[in-house]
Amino acid sequence: MRMGSHGRRALALAPAVVCAAAGCGGGASRTGRTVTFDTSGVFPTATIVGSYSVRACAADAATLVREARLYYAHSTGAPGPADLYYYDLRFAYAHLQADACTSKELGAAMEGGLTARQRTFLLHNVASNLYRAFRAALNAV
Repeated sequence: MRMGSHGRRALALAPAVVCAAAGCGGGASRTGRTVTFDTSGVFPTATIVGSYSVRACAADAATLVREARLYYAHSTGAPGPADLYYYDLRFAYAHLQADACTSKELGAAMEGGLTARQRTFLLHNVASNLYRAFRAALNAV
C-alpha cells in the first residue's frame, strides 16, 4: 500500500505532537524572558535572552551555587576579590531570571550545594532583592 504525501507528513509529525502533548523537555508551556543586567564601571549593560528548560535551570542554579561558594570563601578568609564573585553571583541570578527558573529549582540547588553556614552568610550579605529571591527559594523546598 502506498501512502500519499499528506499521510507521510502526518506520520512524520506524530512524534512531535505526542512529545508536545506529554511536555517533553519539561517546559512546553513555559518560556524564558529578556533580562537587563546592570553592570558597573565601564562595562556596558548586558541583555540576557532566556529560554526555559529543566537542563538550563539546573546549569544556571549550579553556576549560582558555585559563585555563592566562591563569594563566601573570599569573604571569610580566602584572598580577594570577593566583589568579583558577588558580581558573578548577581550575573548567575540574572540568567536564572531570564530562563524563568522556579524558586524551587534554585532552592533545591542551594540546599544541596551550600552548607547551612554558607546559606546564612549569603542571606546576610547580599542586596535586598537577592535576599528576597534566595529566601523564597529556600522556603520553596
